[in-house]
Amino acid sequence: MKTDEKEEGMEKGSFRQWREMYRRGLASLYEEAEADSLYYWVLEELFSMSRVEAVAALSREPDPEGAGRLAAVLARLQTGEPVQYIFGRSYFAGLALEVGPGVLIPRPETEELYQWACETMDEFAGTGSGPTKGKGLRILDFCTGSGALAVALALAFPGAEVFACDISPEALAVAHRNARKHGTDVRFFRQDVLREDLPENVASAPFHLMLANPPYVLPSEKARMRSNVLDYEPPLALFVDRASPLQFYEAIARLAASHLEKGGFLLEEINEALPEENCRLLSEAGFRDVEVRRDIRGKFRMLRGRRAGTPS
Repeated sequence: MKTDEKEEGMEKGSFRQWREMYRRGLASLYEEAEADSLYYWVLEELFSMSRVEAVAALSREPDPEGAGRLAAVLARLQTGEPVQYIFGRSYFAGLALEVGPGVLIPRPETEELYQWACETMDEFAGTGSGPTKGKGLRILDFCTGSGALAVALALAFPGAEVFACDISPEALAVAHRNARKHGTDVRFFRQDVLREDLPENVASAPFHLMLANPPYVLPSEKARMRSNVLDYEPPLALFVDRASPLQFYEAIARLAASHLEKGGFLLEEINEALPEENCRLLSEAGFRDVEVRRDIRGKFRMLRGRRAGTPS
């Protein structure tokens, strides 16, 4: 079939046929259930059509303009480009967040870290309720990326002071826009956690909660990664030197030991292959009650430790 004939045929397909085209066209990259999820995501973005509405409309045909847009998105997805970059947004803890090349796409396991952080914040006495919830508490998010964790926590604890940092100016610009979009007052600053202490204006008082999702992917794990991650997402936010895979965790533990309130918590997303090493690192850095938690898939992906000492 000639290209123009093929495209003409595609333009006349029903939504059911388009779903099948997405399944076939993405079969080398995604399992069928994932391809279906992407297809319904595309329908919501292009036609404001919920999944329920999309299923009910399977026998209908999109108009030629809509069909052309479906074809264009499919072509981009077939290159491995993440759907979040195609439409410029992702979703985290119920929030629509801007993302784009140069900014790591928030992961489901990071949302689980957020939920654990909320549980941890609730352990502090006197956090208030409503607009004052978290009043008097200070939070710092290292390696913030799109600002997902910081913005979500600022909304969950509107009385708290929330700070967030990243080494990437591009990521910080996106994080700023996400914070403004959701009406939060997160204070962002640029920080190389491997080489710098916290700025004086940030470290003016101790923090009650610190959290981090630093780079932790080993070079040896590249072979198992999908092209939509490996070819598109920023290596700076993903990979560590195989000679020092815990370098970011070591640096963050040092910063937390200096700037975390006694009795305060540090939460981190970790490489599933290194839970024991991360636990030992925190214990040796002076943290107590160190525990690791599995994600929804049963993998060790989250770590929490409490700075030794009695809260002031």
